[in-house]
Amino acid sequence: MKTLLSAGVLLIIISCSTAFAQTPANALPVDARTTPAYSMLIQRKVKVQAQLESLLSQYDSSWPKAKALQFEVDALKTEMKQMAEVPEPKVAKLTSGYGSLILRKASLTAEIQTLLLEEGSDWPPTIEKQRELELLGKEIQKLMK
Repeated sequence: MKTLLSAGVLLIIISCSTAFAQTPANALPVDARTTPAYSMLIQRKVKVQAQLESLLSQYDSSWPKAKALQFEVDALKTEMKQMAEVPEPKVAKLTSGYGSLILRKASLTAEIQTLLLEEGSDWPPTIEKQRELELLGKEIQKLMK
C-alpha cells in the first residue's frame, strides 16, 4: 500500500512539473529567425535571388540590372545577419511592420549603390535617396530602443 501511495504521489509531482514546463501557445518567439520580420526578408531574398539567377542565365554579372539585383541580395543578407543577432529581449519588436521598414532600407541601399555606380554621389536623386536612408535608419533605431 505504501508503494502504491508513493507511486501516486510521484506521478502527481511529475505531471505537475511537465505542465509547468510547457510553453504557452501564444508565447513570443525568442529566436529572431522565427519572427515575421525575418520571414519577410527571407521571402524577398528568395524572390530577388531567383530573378538574379534567371538574368544571369542570359547575361553576365556586369549587366546593370544584374548588378542592381546583386546589390539588393547583398543588402538583404546583411540585414538578415543583423536581425539574427538581435538580443532576446528585443525579438518581440521584430514585427511585420518592422520587417517592412527593413525591406525599404535594403531596397534604398541597393538603389543608392546603383545610382553611385551609374551617376555619382553629386546627382540630386542620389542625395535624396541617401537622406531618405539616413532618416529611415534613425526611425528604425528609435523602434529598437
